[in-house]
Amino acid sequence: MVQSFQTGNEEVDRQFGDSIPIPSLMLIEGGHGTGKSAMVALFMKGLLDSDKKVLCITENTVKEYIENMKAITYNFSHAFLQNKLTIMPLHVYGIKWNREQSAYLLPVISKYMSNSFKEANAVIIDSLSLLTVFSDATKILDFFTQCKYLVASGMTVIITIHPNDIPPDIAQRVTGSVDVFLQLGATNVAGRDVKTCKIQKLIGAEVKPESSFAFEVDQVFGIKVVPIATANA
Repeated sequence: MVQSFQTGNEEVDRQFGDSIPIPSLMLIEGGHGTGKSAMVALFMKGLLDSDKKVLCITENTVKEYIENMKAITYNFSHAFLQNKLTIMPLHVYGIKWNREQSAYLLPVISKYMSNSFKEANAVIIDSLSLLTVFSDATKILDFFTQCKYLVASGMTVIITIHPNDIPPDIAQRVTGSVDVFLQLGATNVAGRDVKTCKIQKLIGAEVKPESSFAFEVDQVFGIKVVPIATANA
């Protein structure tokens, strides 16, 4: 059954046609400093506010992740203490990953996600970089196939990637398989630095979303949409 959730940020929700369909497989692509983690945090807040249990797989430690999100107004401490949010760090203290060990990370995470199905309604991976750096095309395609299976079973999966995380020869197949594909960027308009979100794909929206919008990451408001007229001012 297709449902939807709102982020709680009216400006952002309006850009996505008032709500985002779930369950869905969402891919958010962008370079460093384009607001991927902030956008994911906004989506996570919306899911938690919709009484969804979330598993967040991150390159940060638990403490680092919570503190980093607090810095941009998203406080996940209560959700974490109430077991509504589970944070799984990819970096383990004392372990030095080599190429051979790292190649097994993606299949292991895929298995972990499957085992977490009964405990979590949504899985967020921020980001996929560490998991794909030593993975071949077959492992990456198998991973996204597993993600599609989890979505078909009712789980929402949100993944952030950098532009070169997925080999070019399979990138089109991956982006073609997802339900939501966002491309984030950064630009300067009339001397003002803003971030951009291009909605390349959004399946299941009841209202047609905007094709793109500009935004800032504000320490008080989190994601703040910047009207183009304002950006050009």
